[in-house]
Amino acid sequence: MDIQSRILQSIRPRRDGLLLRSDVNGMGSSSQVSAALVELRRKGFILRIDRGVYVTPQKLELLGKQAVLAKAHQRQAKLRRKLATRRRREARLMTPTARHVAALARRLGISYIPIYADLWAVAVTRLAGDEVSTDSTDDLLVALTRAGKLSPTDMAKLVMEHHRMLKSHV
Repeated sequence: MDIQSRILQSIRPRRDGLLLRSDVNGMGSSSQVSAALVELRRKGFILRIDRGVYVTPQKLELLGKQAVLAKAHQRQAKLRRKLATRRRREARLMTPTARHVAALARRLGISYIPIYADLWAVAVTRLAGDEVSTDSTDDLLVALTRAGKLSPTDMAKLVMEHHRMLKSHV
């Protein structure tokens, strides 16, 4: 299924017909998602009413632009609060290894950006019935390894050390 179809499929069950860019970011690379959104706009399936805010034409006509924007701002605020809560929780759980990895990534200017293979691996793992749980330290270690700043062996050692420390704190 292509990204456009997946975007349309994700918007259909929504009562408000509202689609935030953050809702579909995981469906592909940034440029792929942007191209799919532009094409859906061109075909008239969705309308852009604000930066990162899209709605179906039927719902916009039914609810009005101000109501849809108000709902979008509520959802965006909720997402920001959720992200802030996650960051605070992760900060409390920062192991010495996590602090070291974060400092290294910051010094080298490296951040984790999931690629299609990451999304595919998560989906396959979930389909197999396994739980997928990584934290920002795991993600940064992957990014550092991809950038060639850590060897796979060093990455594995740091991941194991980080998770051992997390277990001992719990």
